[in-house]
Amino acid sequence: MYNVDPRPVLTHLRPAAGGGARGKPFGAAPRAAGSGGPERGAHPAPSRRPRASPPFPMAASVDFKTYVDQACRAADEFVNIYYETMDKRRRALTRLYLDKATLVWNGNAVSGQEELNKFFEMLPSSEFQVNMLDCQPVHEQATQGQTTVLVVTSGTVKFDGDKQRYFNQNFLLTAQATPTNTVWKIASDCFRFQDWAS
Repeated sequence: MYNVDPRPVLTHLRPAAGGGARGKPFGAAPRAAGSGGPERGAHPAPSRRPRASPPFPMAASVDFKTYVDQACRAADEFVNIYYETMDKRRRALTRLYLDKATLVWNGNAVSGQEELNKFFEMLPSSEFQVNMLDCQPVHEQATQGQTTVLVVTSGTVKFDGDKQRYFNQNFLLTAQATPTNTVWKIASDCFRFQDWAS
């Protein structure tokens, strides 16, 4: 477990072509077949701050599958950074959220940076294992032109003092312009335990 890094986390994650998961440029060859989902042993180092490039447009002249592939590469990098931060640098986690982001945690709604920070501080230490990652760009017609990606994860989590449990989590990531680049931020986050009947 490393110390909390005061620098921004995931504030320069690319939402489009020019760079992707674990530093590979968008358009690079995909991982070998059978490599599975997010590589839990290959999290970025705390000092890593991926550079951004302009968000992908939903132009009819470009194959929509291209945007799906770009979104999935960005989502893969996001998932690595998010769960690494949740497990090992919890106090930096709210930097990944919009100021007015909403979290629904097992049906309990939390909104805004201050309330999110209080909520995450109350959670026991965690060990997340992501077993499935899916994502897709949300068409701009559904988001009033705002570049948005839906990210869905599932896996297991062990909170201190509790048994290991299955979980499902959905994120809406939105591209936010800054004076120097464009960055991804979490607009909406929905987490739920998946407790199956015996």
